Amino acid sequence: MTHMKKSMKAVWLSLLLFPGAGQFYLRRPLRALAFVAPLLFAVSALLDTANRIAAKILSGAVSLDPAVLSAQIEQNGGNDFWPNVAGAVVLLCWIGSAVDAWWLVHRAPD
Repeated sequence: MTHMKKSMKAVWLSLLLFPGAGQFYLRRPLRALAFVAPLLFAVSALLDTANRIAAKILSGAVSLDPAVLSAQIEQNGGNDFWPNVAGAVVLLCWIGSAVDAWWLVHRAPD
């Protein structure tokens, strides 16, 4: 029963806080880094796309009309290869971290 409580806390930390939090909780910092590092690179790529759109808004080249913004996001992020890859990396890190936290506790001998 203690494994279940410990594993669920590690899983919830990874799901709700950030990928790798469960591994840090389980005192596996290198394993946590395997989830945190790609996540940081992916978020950086997504923020770059957001900054490009924000710069267009601030310069007046794009209005704050939701339809125009949606078109800009589609043009600058939706069809661009790297933001799509970055989004997939974020998703995989988040899910993978939670599954890995669960697996780390459940593979431990009783």
